[in-house]
Amino acid sequence: MSDIELARWLYEGALAVSEGRREEARRLLMQVIERDEQNEQAWLWLSGAVDDPADQQIALENVLAINPNNAAARAGLEWLRTHSRSGIAAPPSTTTAFTTLQDQSGPWVPPPPYDENEVVEIMCWQCRATLYSVAPFCWQCNAPVHACNNCAFRDDSRCKQLQGLTSPLTWATVNQCPWWRPVPLR
Repeated sequence: MSDIELARWLYEGALAVSEGRREEARRLLMQVIERDEQNEQAWLWLSGAVDDPADQQIALENVLAINPNNAAARAGLEWLRTHSRSGIAAPPSTTTAFTTLQDQSGPWVPPPPYDENEVVEIMCWQCRATLYSVAPFCWQCNAPVHACNNCAFRDDSRCKQLQGLTSPLTWATVNQCPWWRPVPLR
């Protein structure tokens, strides 16, 4: 089995998760994991493809066994722990592992258009590497740059709800949110 084949299955599995084709995603991602148990990204994407919270927990714990610094896996586990204690099965609405409780009352007022050609130096939300806002992925950990976790509005749930991005797992994925704004290094 070639690395190219594994990469193709991983890409197609991640795409299937993003598009809501969970059964196909599970099949593809399990093919990757069966051939490479240490594939951090396959385990992370699998956590978004399975329905049972116990299976989600196992997948996320496997990610952390491979990379204890994976912020998306830590946030996903925290979300699962919080909601299993409270008995709430719905996605988070105003607080997450990434945010603090803030006054977010009132309707979402979209910011003015952002010039996507403007280059801003930012820090990767996952590995803290320095990168540029126009890069599609982090050069060090391959995390997507255009994701909620790298957005100036990451602490505001209103924009996420309007985009259907209600799970912490979706905040770590590439999205096409028109309100995405990079957080510049200071």
